[in-house]
Amino acid sequence: MKVLVIGAGAIGACAALRLAEAGAAVTVMSRDEPLTTLSAHSFGWANAIDEKNEAYHSLSIEALEAQRRLVADVGVAPRWLFEHGNLHWGDDEASAAAQRDIASGYRELGYPVEELTVAEAAALEPGLAFAGVVGPVYFYPRDVHVLGDVLLPAVLDKARAAGARILVGAEVSSLDEVRGSYDAVLCCAGRGNVDLLPGLPLLEPGAPERLTRGLLVRTTPVAEPVTRIVHAPGLSIRPHTGGRLVLHCHDLDRTLTDGGDTGAVAQQVLSRLPAVLPSAADAEVEHVFAGVRPMPRDGMSVVGPVPGQDGVYVIATHSGLTLGPVLGEIAAREALGEPDPLVEQFRLTRFA
Repeated sequence: MKVLVIGAGAIGACAALRLAEAGAAVTVMSRDEPLTTLSAHSFGWANAIDEKNEAYHSLSIEALEAQRRLVADVGVAPRWLFEHGNLHWGDDEASAAAQRDIASGYRELGYPVEELTVAEAAALEPGLAFAGVVGPVYFYPRDVHVLGDVLLPAVLDKARAAGARILVGAEVSSLDEVRGSYDAVLCCAGRGNVDLLPGLPLLEPGAPERLTRGLLVRTTPVAEPVTRIVHAPGLSIRPHTGGRLVLHCHDLDRTLTDGGDTGAVAQQVLSRLPAVLPSAADAEVEHVFAGVRPMPRDGMSVVGPVPGQDGVYVIATHSGLTLGPVLGEIAAREALGEPDPLVEQFRLTRFA
């Protein structure tokens, strides 16, 4: 079976690997270098997603297992998956109550949450200030973080070794130009899927319904980096390679606009770091990435065949690095004729 995968982000790379392993003749076409994709710059926090949707939660739980399967199957250094958990806390009564409600929701789903004192949390991350904590510090031990810029080259190299052709700089402007040459075409191009499938139900950049724009700041190396995901009030931190940190602020994402000064926003993000991690007070901005999430209108993934286009399959979702390994597995199976009930609720037909 000849399969074309369009896009070499996390989903396309994982799908290509699983298809090649299953014996398909796989070609990957990517307009962009893999390390310039959204996947390579993702915050990379993978957890059980509680959007009050049982199917989405089940998919995210399986995604955590798929992350581990991918590491075991690719089996190369350096590491990209770190199973160190996530710390989260509030600094006033309202945020503490919100954290309590979030933790309760996860517990009801059977997902482990621990309540730590400040001293216990400081034992896990001695460099954090934990100033003004209200309520407990919540620790989610099953949460993981993923380094997309480490994962992508390793997975694509493994796919090549399994027989896949990876063509970078090969833009597909229309499905009509490729469909006749392949038995199946997988559209895994993030927001680029809209160019291939006009009418795909993705939100426009800046849509008020959901947060589509995002900005991530990578710092210069710091003396005492954190070792796990940290969600402090107003600032999220993820460890990166070489003692660097990746920083994110949800509230500042809401200030992003087309053509806006991302450098100024990055400095605002960085200015919040010393209050959370005092030893990083001399950190500087090393890299800034601003992107637009491929966000379906209802916030849930789009996975499956495209109605009316025989042999065409699409995956469109935010959290592509989180869900990539499991969606790659599922897409490979479905392209080869094995429907997966785990994604039955995520078909395009729900928007009809």
